[in-house]
Amino acid sequence: MPGEVLVRSGERVEPTQVVARVHQTHDFRIVDVARALRVPRSQVKRYMLKEIGTAIEAGQPIAGRGGLFRRLVRAPAKGEIVAVGNGRVLLEVEPELIEVRAYLNGQVAAVTPGIGVMIETPGAIVQGMWGCGGEAFGVLRAVAEKPDEPLRGRHIDVACHGAIVVGGGWIEASALEQAQQLQVRGLIAGSLEGELRAQAEAMPFPIILIGGFGRAPMAEQIFSLLRGQTGREASISAETCARFGVKRPEILIPLPTETRPPLPPPPGAPLSIGARVRLVRPPYLGAVGVVSSIPTQAQRVDSGARVHGAEVELGGSTGTVFVPYVNLELLR
Repeated sequence: MPGEVLVRSGERVEPTQVVARVHQTHDFRIVDVARALRVPRSQVKRYMLKEIGTAIEAGQPIAGRGGLFRRLVRAPAKGEIVAVGNGRVLLEVEPELIEVRAYLNGQVAAVTPGIGVMIETPGAIVQGMWGCGGEAFGVLRAVAEKPDEPLRGRHIDVACHGAIVVGGGWIEASALEQAQQLQVRGLIAGSLEGELRAQAEAMPFPIILIGGFGRAPMAEQIFSLLRGQTGREASISAETCARFGVKRPEILIPLPTETRPPLPPPPGAPLSIGARVRLVRPPYLGAVGVVSSIPTQAQRVDSGARVHGAEVELGGSTGTVFVPYVNLELLR
């Protein structure tokens, strides 16, 4: 919704700085008191605990019925009772102030009056496969020595308080509990076992998985990048949308340079031999390799379909595998 932009083009901003705000327009809620109390609609007024024009807080009782089992109807939001009729209560909700923060250290590159801003910064960006929680900003602290080292509770100590903790392999349940107790700003790791998903989603901080679910290590190149940035401030967003308007969780690490980095190849640019890529589908989910050849003819895959793709050298015992284009992500 249209609001007020508080910064100018060219201005430097910090992650917690409010760059725009808007007062949410007036909203109304209808509370069906007769149904909630199981009384005739014509008799609702006798059960009202608050009069028309009364200001109320969210959760405050507005109507009640005594008896063996007392029933109460509570206000769903803060506001004012503006009408009572036909067994229902009309509540006008108090306008809410919505503030939009900058999210990262950078410079305002453009301003759209009344709508928002574009902020840019030189730095590194890493996208994960899955995440939960909102946004956070803090200092990166790597607690794993190797990309396949599980993140356990004993790895998270008082030095992690207020930091974004970077693990290696999968997150164990003890790590989630310890991270909550020490109030970390976020967790980044290679993977998470599926049965811990509900526990992870209940955490009060963002969690980002670079590889996905299971017991998979973090890609070595990504682990080295994150570990090498220990002590540097980063912004993370765990918002994930797997379907319409696909959005993946991300880690943004502003770097101390005033030089504008080169623009990446446009979407759909031809893949070349020697390019570094990450595989984004099983059975090699999260693996990083180098394109060794690009067959001109479509190849048959396990499903029986014939698709175009590239031969990717993964190294080690895996060797070279054929991967459809749709399952490749170009690393820059």
